[in-house]
Amino acid sequence: MSLAAVAANVPTETGVEDGGYVKGVAVAIVTQNKDPDGMGRVKLRFPWFDQPRESAWARCAMPMAGNDRGFAMIPEVGDEVVVCFERGDLRFPIVMGCVHNGKDKKPFTNSDGKNDKRIFKSRAGHVLAFDDGSKGSIELALKDGKKVLIDDNSVTVTDDKGNHFKIDSSSGAVEVNASGKLTLKGATVEISATGTLDVKAGPKLALSAGTIMIN
Repeated sequence: MSLAAVAANVPTETGVEDGGYVKGVAVAIVTQNKDPDGMGRVKLRFPWFDQPRESAWARCAMPMAGNDRGFAMIPEVGDEVVVCFERGDLRFPIVMGCVHNGKDKKPFTNSDGKNDKRIFKSRAGHVLAFDDGSKGSIELALKDGKKVLIDDNSVTVTDDKGNHFKIDSSSGAVEVNASGKLTLKGATVEISATGTLDVKAGPKLALSAGTIMIN
């Protein structure tokens, strides 16, 4: 009995049949991230490859992914990424993650060596930062200056005009500071103090109601 090898027609997304195999992982540069099928895939260029061509559409690995849930963070065009290949086949790349290099700097350098900070910074400059230092804090900041800061002792909300709202858990104080008008509105508004209640105004204090009772 004789055996003969029969070549299989393996379909590819690029139509390139020669393919090739790669052992281990490789680095690549993102060339496209507008997936026509909306699957969050990217196309890649391999700097080490002897032919200047794009890859097939590559899926991007995420910490969690499922039906209408999970992470959605697609690499930017020009980002350097680490890639593996399904069954080692060059035609089926999967992006495992991104890496910084000498050209693209990190948003945090860990210059003190303590490695206390974990930072997510968007392309526009919005930041989500976790600080595990002695005081500890979580900060959500927009590039224009608006931010929410939570630390061991307080919660502070600040805008780019200097208005802020602060809850100080160590002293029990709550502070609201407005550079313009401050309005409290509700069906019923009650102000009560177990100690002293101070009401101060500049040139004018106005009270208006159908009935004003002072006891």
